[in-house]
Amino acid sequence: MGEYISAQRQNDSYLDKIAETPCSMPLSAVEKSDKFACLKQKIATEQGSRTGYLATNIPCFDQALSGGLAYQHVHLIATAYGDAAATGFILALLRAQIQQRPNAPIIWCSPRFSSQYGHICAEGMLVMGINPGQIIFIHDPHPARLLSAFEEALQTTGIAGVVAEYGLLAEKSDQWLRWAQRLRRAARAGDNLGFLLGPPASSTGFETSWSVASLSAQTAHLQGQKDYSKDWQHDWRPRWSARLTKSRKGYLAEADIYYCPISGQLSLLNDVAAEPAGQASFALPATASGADFNADFKDDAQPAPYLSADLSSYAS
Repeated sequence: MGEYISAQRQNDSYLDKIAETPCSMPLSAVEKSDKFACLKQKIATEQGSRTGYLATNIPCFDQALSGGLAYQHVHLIATAYGDAAATGFILALLRAQIQQRPNAPIIWCSPRFSSQYGHICAEGMLVMGINPGQIIFIHDPHPARLLSAFEEALQTTGIAGVVAEYGLLAEKSDQWLRWAQRLRRAARAGDNLGFLLGPPASSTGFETSWSVASLSAQTAHLQGQKDYSKDWQHDWRPRWSARLTKSRKGYLAEADIYYCPISGQLSLLNDVAAEPAGQASFALPATASGADFNADFKDDAQPAPYLSADLSSYAS
């Protein structure tokens, strides 16, 4: 019987044979272009078949990201201490993700009673258009254990998104780089979006890095192209100044944006100024404040009219 040769040894012998083969004539520019096109198509077929994108609905961001935020990757969302802009920005992206995966849960890893970057409550989630019952919270005071849970959740399929608050762990550069490598490998095993929330940190090893800051209504009004001074004071839609500070595609972008809970979409702030006068205002009706708001969700009452129709199944 002949000697059994393993697949690895067969590949090695094949590569050795290729190395001993004399080089052929140089390829022309057209031949090189065709060869590279075939290789790109092969790579896209083998590696990109499972990779999708979540569009942000902001043209400059989607163009810089070649379609949107890539699945099977971790995206770093940073903000200043005490600013809830990054939390709101992540929730807006998760709302868009839920529209594509209606029944998929969201896993949120955070220290217990953490409010450095915003506090999540059930009523606020309903107003943002997200069913609180879809969110699974994982609490642990130690940031390393939280990232371990985040790593395991990234490898799970059938999830809309995974969020983790890393806190001060990013200040330890050696541990932070090791975690970035581990989380990157874990994200490739799953099929969802991963978000890291916290203070500014090194973006090495992550697909994208963002910096998000709150934008006051008065500042947004001054930046607008149309005078609607009577409307902006009652417009409660959140406004953020978002910057794409790092992307593996190599392109950066920044824009002032706002989020509409009714449509569940992000839009450019200039689009608010371009709205007709009758649509610029987004004031809450009188029944949306205080005890009346809570009464809308008791005794099987119908949700308030300012909520979108897709929240009817969540109100009880």
